Amino acid sequence: MVASLRFSPEILRRLGEELVPHPDLGVIELVRNAYDADAPTCTVEMESVESRGGRIVVTDTGDGMTEDDIVRGWLLLGKSTKAESTLTEKGRRKVGEKGLGRLAALRLGRYVTLTTRPRETPGVQHVLHIDWRSFDAVSAVEDVQLSITTVPTQEEPGTSIEIDQLSTAFKPRDVERLARALVLLTGPFPGPANFRVELNAPEFQKLAGIVHQDFFDEAEYRIVAELNDAGRASAALYDWRGEEIARGGHSEVSSAGSERGDSPIAYFTSAAHFELWSYNLSTNAFTLRGSKRKVSEVRNWLRSVGGVHLYHRNLRVHPYGDEGHDWLDMNLRRVRSPELRPGTNTAVGRVSVIDEEQRLTPKTDRTGFLETPEFVELARFGRNVLDWAAKELLRRREREKGKRQEQAGDKLENALNKLQDTVNRLPPHQRREVLEATNFLRSAFDEKVRAVEDDLLLYRTLSTVGTTTAVFAHETKQPVDLIDQASGVIARRAARLLKEQYSDQLSEPVETVRRAADSLRTYADIPLRLLHRRKRRAKIVDVNEVVADIVALFGPHLEGANVEVELQLADNGAPVKATVAAIEAILANLLANATYAFTQPHADGTSQRLIVIKTDLNADSVFVTLMDNGPGIDTSKLALDDIWLPGATTREDGTGLGLTIVRDATRDLKGEVFAKPVGEIGGAEFNVELPCATPFS
Repeated sequence: MVASLRFSPEILRRLGEELVPHPDLGVIELVRNAYDADAPTCTVEMESVESRGGRIVVTDTGDGMTEDDIVRGWLLLGKSTKAESTLTEKGRRKVGEKGLGRLAALRLGRYVTLTTRPRETPGVQHVLHIDWRSFDAVSAVEDVQLSITTVPTQEEPGTSIEIDQLSTAFKPRDVERLARALVLLTGPFPGPANFRVELNAPEFQKLAGIVHQDFFDEAEYRIVAELNDAGRASAALYDWRGEEIARGGHSEVSSAGSERGDSPIAYFTSAAHFELWSYNLSTNAFTLRGSKRKVSEVRNWLRSVGGVHLYHRNLRVHPYGDEGHDWLDMNLRRVRSPELRPGTNTAVGRVSVIDEEQRLTPKTDRTGFLETPEFVELARFGRNVLDWAAKELLRRREREKGKRQEQAGDKLENALNKLQDTVNRLPPHQRREVLEATNFLRSAFDEKVRAVEDDLLLYRTLSTVGTTTAVFAHETKQPVDLIDQASGVIARRAARLLKEQYSDQLSEPVETVRRAADSLRTYADIPLRLLHRRKRRAKIVDVNEVVADIVALFGPHLEGANVEVELQLADNGAPVKATVAAIEAILANLLANATYAFTQPHADGTSQRLIVIKTDLNADSVFVTLMDNGPGIDTSKLALDDIWLPGATTREDGTGLGLTIVRDATRDLKGEVFAKPVGEIGGAEFNVELPCATPFS
């Protein structure tokens, strides 16, 4: 007996209906087929698709298909003739793979009608009808016979595919997703556009009007990078005038993202081209460049097209660059290091790959590529280029800062010399008075400079302390975890071996060790949490939220010191224009000082250690009050006005910098801070007043 494999019609449902996660992806596959047919245009019509039973028609002006093309290609699933010839007559790189994509689209409805007019044999039209119900009535797919009808025609070559009686409704989100995918299929980027797609949906027309606007000349800077066939990279960075800022070879680019100084080995992936336009979305930046566009227009455009998109053989691949699919980790890198880095909302770019050797493997469900080593290497190339550009921009900024400082020094010297020359030309009786005035001015200026230099030295010292503390805090975590794990093991084994003796003799010391480990972990977390870079961005900050976060962060430390914190926060928030870091600096130092005060011996001690933090506001100001019931401020040791001075402290081991930071941070925010030696609940009290943020802040 001779036998052969047969396929149940169920396989059509599994490969079709279950192949793609969203119905719009099936339509995209038919449009991609039109591209492979050398069509200059493709139109998608949708009728009554908001509910089941609707209709979709995809029409192109391509080469069409002969009967043989239909039988040996279009109806052959799992193998595509595109693999045999990767170039079309017009020189396009074919994007199809296994012929499964169109099945997902065809299974969207009950009936399918294929109408095609081949360019190869003009004057004829081939029509094929598919009723999927006929497959449900047989035991094997091959038992259903399909017929192709050929009739004469005067119409131009092309193909039309009608899908009737849709089994799935297109929800508004599906239509929006389809519209975006079709608009971005060939991209908003400069270059030849020999393939145009239209969708008869209002969402498409609106989005197309936004996407096809040209704002590339408004970019603050542009990155252009190449990855050749040998896996060697190069990159160039241009400013908004188009002038080259920096250029890097393979060694500089490939090692940019490495903190270990890895050797610049070649990338093991397909050749690629990477372009990115990054925007400074501030009104000042647009004004300085003399732009005639509005910032809001560019921001709205980036909201639709922002991110780095991946183009494979000139067509965009979903979902790279979609919302929530930041495949180059731009936003993550921006959070970690916000200095001069682009994000998906401030930049648009493309990675273009031809992939002649087919090193990238599409997923079966048509949502991107498999995470093969080749794809991972392609993503690494993109990330390295972004890291290289960030470093070059940072170097440029530092060079410009040094140049400005040098120019400022020269300008000051020239001004002083000019003033001296002017004084020397005055009559003798006037010269003396003017000299006295200028000398007084020079003395006051020098005093101001010394004060600024002292502050600069102070904050450089604080920066060094903070950096060192962060390093030690990070390294402390591992031994603390080991202490915690080891004490847990000791507790379990000792309890098993010693039984009642463990509870009587060892349980309390072991528990003390574990509590100490928890406290150490808290002390390690505090500096690392406070040093997050994202906290240094100016925005509208709710002081109430920062208060809650700081108290939670200090929680284990406060609990260990037996201190209770009572929050009395304004009901509707306390908004200020600030950075989270600035508010944290104020609160953390005041909270640390109050906690320390309870550890000092004083005559009027209290069994209950209490800190109260209040917020209140009026139309103009936000008020923050922190008070305790500790010993208060001893003004016999340090005058009240002197507590703000750098280095002034009554603590033997204190730095005298905490309240200085509170004062300076408050001043930077255009606010004021006051202290009371004895406040409302008996201890020290600090009152901070900050300008209240408005919707225009």
